[in-house]
Amino acid sequence: MPRFLLPLVLLTLTLVTAPPDAPAQEPAGPAPGSAAFRGPSPASAITKRISFAILQDYPKGESLQEVASDFQIMKELGVNTWRGSFSWIDYEPQRGRFDYTWLHRFLDLAAKEGIMLQPYLAYTPEWAARGGGTDRVEWNDPPRHIEDWRRFVSRTVTELKPYRNIESYEVYNEENVKQWWDGTAADYNQVLRVASEVIRKTAPLKLIIMGGMVWPDAEWVRQACTTYGNAGRFDVIPIHAYPETWTPKEVTVENYLDQGRPGFFRREFLPVVDRACSGKPIWLNEVGYATPPGKSELDQANWWARAFATFLADPRVEHLGIYQIRDRQPQTKVIGESENYYLGLLKADRRKKLAFHTVKRLLALLNVGNLTVADAQLGVEVSEGSRGELYQHLFVRPDGRQVLLVWDKKGSPTLRIRTRPGTTVTEYSLDGTPMPFTSFDGRVLSQVRLKPGMVRIFEIR
Repeated sequence: MPRFLLPLVLLTLTLVTAPPDAPAQEPAGPAPGSAAFRGPSPASAITKRISFAILQDYPKGESLQEVASDFQIMKELGVNTWRGSFSWIDYEPQRGRFDYTWLHRFLDLAAKEGIMLQPYLAYTPEWAARGGGTDRVEWNDPPRHIEDWRRFVSRTVTELKPYRNIESYEVYNEENVKQWWDGTAADYNQVLRVASEVIRKTAPLKLIIMGGMVWPDAEWVRQACTTYGNAGRFDVIPIHAYPETWTPKEVTVENYLDQGRPGFFRREFLPVVDRACSGKPIWLNEVGYATPPGKSELDQANWWARAFATFLADPRVEHLGIYQIRDRQPQTKVIGESENYYLGLLKADRRKKLAFHTVKRLLALLNVGNLTVADAQLGVEVSEGSRGELYQHLFVRPDGRQVLLVWDKKGSPTLRIRTRPGTTVTEYSLDGTPMPFTSFDGRVLSQVRLKPGMVRIFEIR
């Protein structure tokens, strides 16, 4: 989990031929007052498989009663996949002394509750750390001897081989910033290579995930796949996304993948993924928004609606990892800034924030396996007022139901929106409450009034 986001920097990129510009996020609608809608044909829709996970780190010895309560929250939300760390510090506290007792109890509980697991292996114990880095801590250091790391990965993956609910192994975490990896790209790619060799041999059916990057770092990806020859040693490229918590003001949910630089993701990042890494799947496996003093539960809930819509609408994003189940206890030590205490969908005392209900509703609507992104099929007309910064995203489920999310960050227009044909429309408030929406003639939603920044959520059947 990122405790902070480094200032954005310009990356030195290998020159590649840029693909044609992707369609704009908001389809061009007719001018205000126009009677006609414009929109491409159904062929412009993109269908992809979408998966979800939710995160909560458990140090060795965590109360399994607390873990069981979290698993029940996951079920209530409608997501059954957990991601978190299996720390080298915890499970080999001294060279050659492994301690998996608590971990087996955790894994048995997860299996019993039907929870799938996506652990990442990380955090170097003091005895194994190389030392001599830029800070005075060891947990983020590369191992001094790579064979120590090989032994830990081998012993751990072998120990956990009977657990069929482990889906993947991720190799370290946020290694493209010094705070989380006090080594070089060469150091990281060595531990990635060794871990991959062990996992491919010991548990060949498990996905191998490169450590999640703090931002879409094209140069880091290029080095992993080309410079150090690891393109065939992992299966997924993950990115973390905490816009509006740890980003400059100008970087928001809507432009996060571009890092505030229009076209960056499609014209610079994706060509590196496709050419150097054979077009590997892209996951956003940590996504979150904190509610420290000054940020409200409404801010968080509305942010999650924008994040679901924006990130899932990108044709290349195949997975969303929700960070996290609950806030951290005030007495818990965290690395970095105070925002780390407030990233949960629940408060530390397990009271549900408004965002819990928002995410629960969005998962019920969108966690359906295959999802068709049909933004380009929308027709939008401003019938009153004026648009400011308008966004609209349409998703079509396998059962034919449509899910529409629309907002204007700056303006308060009233819209007419043409979708695919339907019979009835239900609107959902951010607390998940359904409400009938009657201004619908079977194809067009009318009188859709927007308030600046606020998302409206519709289901069309």
